[in-house]
Amino acid sequence: MFVPLFLLVGANAFDYVTFLVMAARHGLSAEANPIVVRIAQELGLPGLTVAKLAVVSIAALTAIVIGPQRPRTAMLVLVAGIGVGALGGMSNIASI
Repeated sequence: MFVPLFLLVGANAFDYVTFLVMAARHGLSAEANPIVVRIAQELGLPGLTVAKLAVVSIAALTAIVIGPQRPRTAMLVLVAGIGVGALGGMSNIASI
């Protein structure tokens, strides 16, 4: 389960870093996710960072906890988290 967890963290770090570059160049108006825009407006970058870390941690811990009993469901959680992070990063790059 190490590799999928590593990919989960990597994909979401990619999303976060590309968001920072995109927001620095074009502002929050370039962000496609209204939830991210709202969190950034209300809580700033520290709040957005904590929210991102919380979501990734919840996905990782969910997969770790349910993995022994339901390995397919755990992998589904990880694949969804990896996909969302990678898609977000690619969307940010397209906006840059």
